[in-house]
Amino acid sequence: MLTRALAFALPNAALGEGVAPLDDAALVTRAQRDEAGAFSALYSRHARYIAGVAYRLMGDDGDIDDVVQETFLDAADGIHALHDPSAVRPWLVTIAVRRVKRLLARRRRGRFFFWQAAEMAPRVSDPRDRQPVDDLYEALDQLPVDLRVPWVLARIEQVTLPEVARMCEVSLATIKRRLVDADARIERRCAP
Repeated sequence: MLTRALAFALPNAALGEGVAPLDDAALVTRAQRDEAGAFSALYSRHARYIAGVAYRLMGDDGDIDDVVQETFLDAADGIHALHDPSAVRPWLVTIAVRRVKRLLARRRRGRFFFWQAAEMAPRVSDPRDRQPVDDLYEALDQLPVDLRVPWVLARIEQVTLPEVARMCEVSLATIKRRLVDADARIERRCAP
């Protein structure tokens, strides 16, 4: 655990990045060799994106810090198993999706799936502009996790369907069925 904490804390200068930034594959390779600061650089490069994906999947930011932290802790533990260093971002999203799915399932079981729509929707200046967003999040609240996660990844994050299938760890055909089902449910909930 201490090694992981140090890897997060060391500055990028420990990587010798003063000359030119390293690409993801090089950072992963260095992290797999336990080079100081390599994992910290990966965290710095991808944490904001992972937080954005988690926010859009969950609909609020109450647990984003936990999801991001747990995602990167899982990644630190599993970095040696990553076979394609250039695919680190989709790999991190897959880990985050697992974390979010567990969190959403736990929320649903606890009967407090989401807080008030006003707290989870993005802030806009005109309340009329906010209504479609509130309606969408209300419709997403009603979706089972297995429909919500692929819908957000495909429709909001614009992830390709094969990637969504890989991230959700199901077949492409299953993702397509889930998207059709989610689209129909959302359309029924958001229809005037």
